[in-house]
Amino acid sequence: MIMPKLLHGFIRLGCNVQVFNDRETARGATPLLRSAAGRRAANRRLLKACRNFRPDLLLLGHCELIDNSTIEEARAALPGLRVAYRNVDPLPDAANRARIQRRAPAVDAVFLTAASPIHGIPSDSPARVYFMPNPVDSAIDVGRSFARSDQPFDLFFAVGRPDERLRFVQAALQRLPALRADLRGLPGRPAVRGCAYLDALANARMALSISRPDTVHLYASDRMSQLLGNGLLIFVARSTGFQEIFGDDEIAFYDGLDELVDRLDFFARHDDARRHVAEAGWRAAHSMFASQRVAKYILERSFDEPLSETYPWPTAIETTAQSSQPPSARGSIAS
Repeated sequence: MIMPKLLHGFIRLGCNVQVFNDRETARGATPLLRSAAGRRAANRRLLKACRNFRPDLLLLGHCELIDNSTIEEARAALPGLRVAYRNVDPLPDAANRARIQRRAPAVDAVFLTAASPIHGIPSDSPARVYFMPNPVDSAIDVGRSFARSDQPFDLFFAVGRPDERLRFVQAALQRLPALRADLRGLPGRPAVRGCAYLDALANARMALSISRPDTVHLYASDRMSQLLGNGLLIFVARSTGFQEIFGDDEIAFYDGLDELVDRLDFFARHDDARRHVAEAGWRAAHSMFASQRVAKYILERSFDEPLSETYPWPTAIETTAQSSQPPSARGSIAS
């Protein structure tokens, strides 16, 4: 849900945004997504879109089919074009670090949802590396779980497939047999998506936000922003460092299994406290991580502008010399 939120944010800022999907373009050319013909079509049509739309900023997501040489061709056709790359996957994953390192030589700025230098980009790289929070959007994150007490579940937790996180949660629940939990990613309890996922959030009072791993500074999957943005009380390990941004009156922080069990038990039995902390976290997330605020930050960093405000998150992982001034009017292609 990150890209739709950013699109909303850019549009609210007055940007003219054109979306390009490399995979859909490749599939339109050939049924084989990663065929040479599909790859050529995606690169060729991105260049055509750039020439027709004349963006000031090209913001890349995964875009595995887009070659760095295509980005350079776009720069040659559009002097002054700035290029940014966002990556929201775990940094400890070697394949993901390889994706970041592959793209870094071709872009001006790299935005990561982790404030850690383990991305492996050399300090002398032309790409500047920045932290960005997962955005929250008022048109997408519409839940208000803190306003209710009649949910059928006390706790929501979801994984793509069973792993050590699920075993950790199950160990906690074994000590809290009265807690009604909706666990997703188990046999017979498949993951839910789209509106069914939002329904699942609405049916729970609290949720666990456990990333893989939970030890990378300020890393969280976008599920954390979804849970906060929909008004659930969330439980987050202190090892993530998010207590630097949120207070104990906004998120239930814990160290280890024993404290997690104690805090789950307390908030399950004290619903007024649960609702109070959940609402405070919801308000903080919608304010600090609002999609238009994150989008504004991406623009300012991508164009080397002075920051317009003191953002509540770290505003750099690495810093390098400032470069050329940005154009006064902006359009962007989000890919």
